[in-house]
Amino acid sequence: QYTTDKKSKIFIAEKEKNKQTRENTNIISVILSDNKRSKENNSNKETLYSTENEITKLELAPSGKYLIVMEKVQNSDHLQVTFIPANTPTSQSMSTNQGNPDTKRDFKSFSGKADFVTVTEIGNGKSYFIDFDKRIPPVKEEMVEVWYGTDKNLRKKKYGTQEHEYQIWSTETNHSEKLRTDRFSTFAAMGSSHYFLAFNTEEEFNYVNTSLVFSIYLYDITDTSYRSLFTASSKITGTKDGTYIVGFEENQGNWVLYDLTSFAKNLPSPTIITEKGLTNPVFSSDNRFLFFESDNGLWQYDLKSQKMNPAGIAKGKDVKIMDKKIQSAYTQYNARFELSTIDLQKPMLLKVRDKKNNLTSYINWRRGKTETLIPPTQNRIKDIQYNQDTGNIFSIEENYNSPPVLYRYETQIKNKENKKKAMFKSGKEDKVIVNQKQEILSYTNTAGTKLKGLLYYPVNFDQKKKYPMVVRIYQQQAESCGVYPIPDFDEDGFNVRLLLEHGYFVFLPDIIYDERGTGIAALDCVNIGLDQLQAHPNIDQKKIGLTGHSMGGYETNFIATKSNQFAAYISGASVNNIIKFYFSYNTHFNLFDFSRFENGQHEMNVPFSENKEKYFKNNPIYDVEKVSAPMLLWAGLKDENVTPDQTMAFYTGLLRNRKPVIALLYPDKEHDLGKGSKESEDLNLKTLEWWGYFLKDEKNIPWIEMEMKYYQ
Repeated sequence: QYTTDKKSKIFIAEKEKNKQTRENTNIISVILSDNKRSKENNSNKETLYSTENEITKLELAPSGKYLIVMEKVQNSDHLQVTFIPANTPTSQSMSTNQGNPDTKRDFKSFSGKADFVTVTEIGNGKSYFIDFDKRIPPVKEEMVEVWYGTDKNLRKKKYGTQEHEYQIWSTETNHSEKLRTDRFSTFAAMGSSHYFLAFNTEEEFNYVNTSLVFSIYLYDITDTSYRSLFTASSKITGTKDGTYIVGFEENQGNWVLYDLTSFAKNLPSPTIITEKGLTNPVFSSDNRFLFFESDNGLWQYDLKSQKMNPAGIAKGKDVKIMDKKIQSAYTQYNARFELSTIDLQKPMLLKVRDKKNNLTSYINWRRGKTETLIPPTQNRIKDIQYNQDTGNIFSIEENYNSPPVLYRYETQIKNKENKKKAMFKSGKEDKVIVNQKQEILSYTNTAGTKLKGLLYYPVNFDQKKKYPMVVRIYQQQAESCGVYPIPDFDEDGFNVRLLLEHGYFVFLPDIIYDERGTGIAALDCVNIGLDQLQAHPNIDQKKIGLTGHSMGGYETNFIATKSNQFAAYISGASVNNIIKFYFSYNTHFNLFDFSRFENGQHEMNVPFSENKEKYFKNNPIYDVEKVSAPMLLWAGLKDENVTPDQTMAFYTGLLRNRKPVIALLYPDKEHDLGKGSKESEDLNLKTLEWWGYFLKDEKNIPWIEMEMKYYQ
């Protein structure tokens, strides 16, 4: 165990035997210095603390004031948290929790019955919020489990429940107290030592959200009073000093902002921010502004004048703030409560994504002025490191025809231009990919939605030849246009590079859902995408295959019942009966699957009971007899996300209607087959053989001919 202040000290947990032959752990502080010190007297080391407990974690408080030691108490189910002043001299700080009671102790310890413990610093070390978290495993009934329709904890049946003990310690007064958990099960510190977020983790909204949302209250520890803040939220951001807090109300679809100082005056005054499409709020560290990322530029809310305006940066483009400081407050059940700030005394680093033209750039923004650090590039920027003091920028960039390269940009002060130099190139032996060709198509579906599609050309493309094509669908795939295609056995059986090397075009069309329903919208998007390629002289229109995994598998199944444009299909781990799936409980995510249709990935946006016809029209299994081309289905038999009975239902429907079908069932695998597994290799090789048989007329493939001989 070790941690560091990233400046001059390393704190190390060093285990040794004491005189009684019992193990003892010392916390050693090693001071790094340029000054030469005597190695004989170890003058650059200090022993800060000694314990016989097992140390589970060391961390330095964000302020650097305290070293926080987490330890498991011997012969007990308790955990202990000890705060050690990080700058205390050895003569004052070295002590033991079992030593002489007269020994001076300037550290503070807390203990609680727990399996996990987290510590949150408040107000730059003015106080600390300690959460002792005890996990209670579910009771395993020997004969029968009882599920009540009014049960508020169904999501916890698999992993059990939690009990919390919360303690707050003020370093200024040395006062500590426990928070009562009889009214609220859970608390979160949001920058204030006065107010805390309080809520219960029991289900309150009939399980209709894919993530838990909570009724959030503001709890005043001075008089134990509380007031409602948010009715249904799981995304909350605050300032470091606890002055402001903003949360997204799921039921209203708006961000709601509070000035918590108004609560002290008994005047709660929420501000409703009505602009849509705003994400990831960030407060300026001086509490002057609240910034929002969006796909339509950067937005800025003036906390004093209470006015929202676009910041005038990258209108119509996707903007992300890259150098914000985030301190997590609560992250369980997919909730995200955090303190997020940006220092406006320094330039703000922004990533700007021009999706229309497939360009990415990085800029500095300060007081309305911008400076381009990385000019717009079609490369995919995988990572970036920026040192404002030196002006050096390092990036890792790749593209569909270029392996990853480490670049260094140097800002030229005189002419404000950046020099770009390649520091390291990977994939030097990959000579084939340099000549790879890709097209980005733009078009509009029948609902008026703007879409894109990626078309990859076969390796060693010959414009005098015709080639088969594999279409792979999921949802929006245009953002993958800059990804360097590595030849590999991918966990879902689909690898762009392998297909290109085997002489296929590969087409990745975008799919965006609308009010017609998931399947119908997918069918329309794919049909319009294929229309763009009908006149392509090098694509054999009679040799096109369609494939998808998970949601893409559902889309593939639905399209297979409606289309005659494809010569063969591959569908993996897919939903085939959406009505049965709607009324299922998902043990992988611990939620009812109807939430995934009403408010989740399927985007049906309406309960089955209110629009049954919409569900009927988008259900693949109802038209399984209309599938007109051979299908290869696959599933992992341990899949709890989309259970294998969904795959077996479509297999059964095809079999019953005498349609050519083969199902690959992997006994030890889940929703995908795992990176580098023997099952992934098997599926990838069978995929290539499947496309070879039906799209390239390759024969002598026994496992396919075993099925197809009955249809010849």
